[in-house]
Amino acid sequence: MGKRLTEPDRRRLLALIGSGLTAGLAGCSGGSGGDGSDDGGGEATATETPTATATETPTATATTTGGDDTVPAEYETATSLGGTQRNPDALSTQSAVNYQEEPKGGQQCSNCQFYIEDKNGDGMGACSIVAGNVAPEAYCVSYAEYSG
Repeated sequence: MGKRLTEPDRRRLLALIGSGLTAGLAGCSGGSGGDGSDDGGGEATATETPTATATETPTATATTTGGDDTVPAEYETATSLGGTQRNPDALSTQSAVNYQEEPKGGQQCSNCQFYIEDKNGDGMGACSIVAGNVAPEAYCVSYAEYSG
C-alpha cells in the first residue's frame, strides 16, 4: 500500500491548491474589478493603455465638447502642424485615444504634431488622426510633441 498523508500534509496540499486556483482566477479577471481597467472603476473603456497610434475606425462616436464626429469643412482634409493630412475615413474615436479636455503633464493638443489649428475662429481645432473637434488644451494618448 501507498504512504498515507498526515493531517498537516493534507492541510498544506489543500492550501496550495486553493492558492493556485485563486491566483489563476485573479489572473484571468484582470485583477481590477474584472472590467480590464486599472482604475478599479465599473465602466470599461475602449483602451486605457497609451500607444503610439490608436486603433483606426471608420465610424466614431465623440462624447466631448465637439458633440459629434463631424468637423467644419475647413478641417475635413486639412493638414496638421506636423504635415499629416487628415483622412476622414481613417480616424480614431476620442474614447479610443482616451481624449481629455485638460492637458497632462504639460502635454496638450496645441503642441502636438497631429493638431490642426483653429481655422474658423471658434477656438476649437481638429486632429489628423482623431475624429471630432479638438480643444487646443486637450490631451490624448496619441500625443506626439511638435518641434517646428
